[in-house]
Amino acid sequence: MKRVQYDLNFKQEVVRKGKEIGNFTAVARQHELDPKMVLRWARDLNRKDVDQLDGTSKRQAQFIPTAEDFKQLEHENEKLKKLLAEQALEREILKDLLKKTNPNLRIK
Repeated sequence: MKRVQYDLNFKQEVVRKGKEIGNFTAVARQHELDPKMVLRWARDLNRKDVDQLDGTSKRQAQFIPTAEDFKQLEHENEKLKKLLAEQALEREILKDLLKKTNPNLRIK
C-alpha cells in the first residue's frame, strides 16, 4: 500500500469539519482516513508549529558538530569511563567481601 502525503490545507479542512460536527471519527470515515490520524492532525494543529504539518517536520536540519561539541563529548566520555571503573572496583570489593563472609556461596 502506497503511503499518501496530505497537504496542509486538506488536513486543516478535515480538522475544521471534525470540530464543527464534534466527531472526528465520522469525518475521517467520510474521507476514508484513519480516525487516529485525523485526531493526531487535530492535536498537531493546536500546537504553535502549524507550518511543520506539511511533512517538513520529519526532515531535520543537518547537524554539523563543532570542536566544542567534540570537546564536551570527550569530557563526558572520560567521566563515564571513570564511573564505570569505580563501579567495577566496587563490585569486585563486594564479591571478595561476600566470599570471605560466606565461603560456600558461589558468585559469578
